[in-house]
Amino acid sequence: MADLKKRPSDPGEDALLVPSGAPVYDSLSSRFITFDRLASTLGQGGYSGYVRILGPGANGILLFRNGKMIDCLLRDRGELRQSGPAEARARSLMESGEAIVDIVDLQAELVDSLHHLASGATTYPEMYASWVNFEGLVAFLKERAFTGTISIKSNSGGGVLMLRRGELDGAFTTSSRELSNDEADVLALADDPQARIEVRSAQTEPVPAGKVPEKLAETEPDAEPVFSQVNR
Repeated sequence: MADLKKRPSDPGEDALLVPSGAPVYDSLSSRFITFDRLASTLGQGGYSGYVRILGPGANGILLFRNGKMIDCLLRDRGELRQSGPAEARARSLMESGEAIVDIVDLQAELVDSLHHLASGATTYPEMYASWVNFEGLVAFLKERAFTGTISIKSNSGGGVLMLRRGELDGAFTTSSRELSNDEADVLALADDPQARIEVRSAQTEPVPAGKVPEKLAETEPDAEPVFSQVNR
């Protein structure tokens, strides 16, 4: 009999960087569940967290807040889909019986932060650690009581800082998905001068007025950025 909990060996790159959270169900085979029944059950229970759907070359994340699905992203063979197209592909993958599903519980406020990371307004895009004082940027956003996410991707991995009204809600990296109140591991990723940094706001318009302060930018980049969206 086939191993029904066997995870795909090639799900590809994460659709969205997410923390470990509290697992509710792990490695469920989609042979036993349907997309609509899953969404309905989570809705009736007022669930907050994320559902990870893995398949051959596919990696999807569904975000739920208080029982409602508020975002959906799926990376399929390197192509990122979002919203309706992502949901349709996730549904197809589950109906094929080839998917493995994880359900992870998170506080509703942390789901909000992941939603900002996925779909928030881009406040500062396409920044590189070679010309940005990353610690200064974080301090600046805290002083402005910023709500949103700061993400960074280096050659050694990625990391996310989630801020709510200037306070750190949580931090995690690809090497340690457990939510932390210590931002040191995320800040350390900026030691790579090629690390790419992006700030996304919870609001439809960027919160900090004006350009990046002079203290944050040490030099202007000469080359055209080759990676425009850190989490995409």
